[in-house]
Amino acid sequence: MSLLSCIGIAACLTAILLLRIYFVLPAFGRDSKYASKRRKGKATVRASADMTLCVVLGSGGHTAEMMRLLQGVEFDRYMQRLYVVGDSDALSLDQIGIVERRGNTYNEEYFVERVPRSREVGQPWLTAPLSVARCLVRTASIFLDYRPDVVLCNGPGNCVVACVVALVPRILGLKRIPIIYVESFARVRTLSLSGKILYLLADRFIVQWPGLVSTYPRAEYIPHLV
Repeated sequence: MSLLSCIGIAACLTAILLLRIYFVLPAFGRDSKYASKRRKGKATVRASADMTLCVVLGSGGHTAEMMRLLQGVEFDRYMQRLYVVGDSDALSLDQIGIVERRGNTYNEEYFVERVPRSREVGQPWLTAPLSVARCLVRTASIFLDYRPDVVLCNGPGNCVVACVVALVPRILGLKRIPIIYVESFARVRTLSLSGKILYLLADRFIVQWPGLVSTYPRAEYIPHLV
């Protein structure tokens, strides 16, 4: 086979892959119709007791907001819960124990997995790709082990990596893992960097200020979440 033929085959395969990615991204293609129905109240993320909910925790204020969000989650609908936490985030571990002790009347067992941070605070951008790669490999390993059915996150960087991993089975046609992203209450006029990325990837993109909906029409405005 000639070099030109190899290049042509590679180009065709790349084009097919890109088209597949385009059509499965919630912001485009078929899944954009799902998101539109969800905003109109015609579609839901169905839950059952045997489903595994993956909660990706940030740190600091993001963890505090997620803990308040989890107070509204019916644990009997997600008997298996997986928490993904940064390896240097001790606060989130304490908060997980508190929320589980308060709401866990159905299943005493939950799972906590640690991942390297995709980027530490103040870390040079030059070294960030290596950190992202480590986080990506570890997160992929966790998802292979637990096979979550829903991903819930609210930033920052680690949740972007988790959502990218969650999209891989969908791209391959193996499994659709709904992604729910809740933008921080602190974001009144603009999205965070994680939010700008996950606006394209999340099945449900929830904001807590009405002004953001006019700029980002895929967003759902749900007030007083946290």
